[in-house]
Amino acid sequence: MTTSPNARLDHDFPGGRMRIGALLPLTTTAFLMIVTETMPAGVLPAMAQDLDVAPSAIGLLVSVYALASASAAIPVVALTRRLPRRPLLIGLLFCFALANSVTALSASYALTVAARIIAGLAAGVAWPVVIGFAVRISDGRNVGRAVAMTLVGSTVAMVAGLPLGTMLGGVLGWRVSYALLSAVALGIVAWVLAILPSVSSLEEEQASSIKHVAGIPGMRQVLLVTLLGIIAHYALYTYIAPFAEMLSLTHGTTEALLLFGSGALIGVTTVGRLTDKSPFGVAVTVPALTVVSLLVLFLVRSPAIEVVIIFLWGCSFGGLPTILQSATARIAGRAHAELATAMLTTVYNTGIFSGGALGGLVFDRLGAARIPLLSVTFIAAALMIILVNARVFSNRENEAEMSGP
Repeated sequence: MTTSPNARLDHDFPGGRMRIGALLPLTTTAFLMIVTETMPAGVLPAMAQDLDVAPSAIGLLVSVYALASASAAIPVVALTRRLPRRPLLIGLLFCFALANSVTALSASYALTVAARIIAGLAAGVAWPVVIGFAVRISDGRNVGRAVAMTLVGSTVAMVAGLPLGTMLGGVLGWRVSYALLSAVALGIVAWVLAILPSVSSLEEEQASSIKHVAGIPGMRQVLLVTLLGIIAHYALYTYIAPFAEMLSLTHGTTEALLLFGSGALIGVTTVGRLTDKSPFGVAVTVPALTVVSLLVLFLVRSPAIEVVIIFLWGCSFGGLPTILQSATARIAGRAHAELATAMLTTVYNTGIFSGGALGGLVFDRLGAARIPLLSVTFIAAALMIILVNARVFSNRENEAEMSGP
């Protein structure tokens, strides 16, 4: 007799209810992945001097990570989906520890690039595994909340993790920052062993294929909205430093990043509470807020207004990943959650890379002031797709599967 998905959940997590404590190591793993990805930007000058390369070469390390993550997500998750998830997560955490240790000790740019590729490949697989755990910990009514709590780690990484790593790098040297990331990875391993149960892959997911998951009604629309939305945000966020210097903010880039990051933290927690109750309403409100925010940033030059608008832009940015991941989980169902998340991870990282590239073209030819118009174009297209596909973004057809009988 085949065990139902919910029966397996009840065995691993008594009562089939979300255990918040079990989400914390997953949240910390998300924190680790984002800080590892963005750390080169925070310690760029010292790292470039130590490795005897141009600053742009260190900036390229962020793109290398993102591209490796995008390329690995689908094929490696497909190859490893029959493996028990806890040992796989532990193995991925050891990869992060190894990659950051090598980076901390490396005196060669080529070796550093290799370490970044290892970390990026691990991240491409770890995101679906982490989200898959979060989905299984929740019942059908709490998927959005569980995903949001997990993604809080990535937002905290942007708000506090990178600035802290940068500060430590400035005081103790950039190599110490990477060594500490290795220690964090090993600490999470111990946490995972203590809290997370051993969860085997679901039989339904073992039998699924990329083509099958991509063909699930609504999945392609969510992936397209993801691509457009991430391009919109990262086209401007990548160049937030030169854009912030054009504004009337007292403390320029530092103030803009603090406002944006604080807003993102509010956004992810607020959307996490609302997306299970009103998925379509939240899915429309968040990109609409982005459109309004970026248009005002383009048109208005007032210190008070800029402070509020950058904060609101951060709110919309923080809420978007939760909306997209929650929609993916609802549409794919528990059986296909990890493979669907792998596809989302690939599209997400492609959007980061594309947004930076397109934003760079506008910056070089028209200046930073014009980038918000590029972003508005893409996010408005994403909003139109959501409005036309209301049923997809209010999808509750798989809640029976997510919560069981």
